[in-house]
Amino acid sequence: MYFKNLTLGEVMNILITGGTGFIGFALAKYHAGRGDNVIIFDNLYKSQKVVDSELHELIELPNVTLHEVNLTEKVQVEIGFELDYVYHFAAINGTKLFYEIAYEVCLTNLLITINTLKYLESVNFKKLVFSSTSEVYAGALDLDLMDIPTAENVPVVFPQPTNTRFSYASSKFVSEYLCMQFGEQFNKNVSVIRYHNIYGPRMGFNHAVPEIILRMLRGENPFQVYGADETRSFCYIDDAVDATFKVAESELTNQEILHIGDQNGEVNILKITEIIRNILDVDTILVPEKGLSGSVKRRCPNTGKLERLTGFKIKTDISKGLEEAAKWYKKYHEKNK
Repeated sequence: MYFKNLTLGEVMNILITGGTGFIGFALAKYHAGRGDNVIIFDNLYKSQKVVDSELHELIELPNVTLHEVNLTEKVQVEIGFELDYVYHFAAINGTKLFYEIAYEVCLTNLLITINTLKYLESVNFKKLVFSSTSEVYAGALDLDLMDIPTAENVPVVFPQPTNTRFSYASSKFVSEYLCMQFGEQFNKNVSVIRYHNIYGPRMGFNHAVPEIILRMLRGENPFQVYGADETRSFCYIDDAVDATFKVAESELTNQEILHIGDQNGEVNILKITEIIRNILDVDTILVPEKGLSGSVKRRCPNTGKLERLTGFKIKTDISKGLEEAAKWYKKYHEKNK
């Protein structure tokens, strides 16, 4: 799908950290399509695993500049002009990695944010948008401290520092705090956005939707559905980018935390798997299984604040979004099998 109907306006200068990753890439493509000047900071770690023509087409555009930067170290890139929006998206992501390399996930993500903010201390820009996650408040559910759909004022809870799954969430929460305090210290506009299960083409492989698609394409049967009864509120990438841009351009979102997702799209993992099975038209027996340790049983954002401050509305239903995702991953699978 990828943003066919763009509303062009004044040309802006945009910086995106992690701009070759899933959401960062889609956002970079969106801004490039508007005619904006897009600068990407990325170490190309993830794109080395997802090599596709879309990335090459993007970075070859005359209004897109890619700087191969290691954000765990001091950044030394001269931009030379004022930026409009800085989107800080660079991070290690992927649920499996939260468990497998917990120390590296937390340490790396914190270093990335620290070095990005230190760099921005001497850069002229109008607004910083930080990409956080619904994982930061996941611990509140087990302690009965949150309503569903969940609003932004939910308590952020980490029961104890012993569950490796919180490697990602803790790094994101501390980064939220640092970004907000950066705005306070340097009188800069900052918005924090907490994404809720964004999915779509080219999102990598360590997430529920692509894992289910690829496992089915490989012919797994019977098919074990992990966390079958757990619910999520999936939001398609085009909608997520639309919401993100609306947050960036609205003055009402300055110094605010906003949930981005589909409030009316809550569905359990078993149902998602059934929809994907129908899209791929495979005859697979589904076997419900328990989720991983620390996995959240239910998640759905309250997006009332987002809608009130930006006017954002979801446009893509789950069936259409999954169809687009399956199409991309099927093409990838056929090319690489």
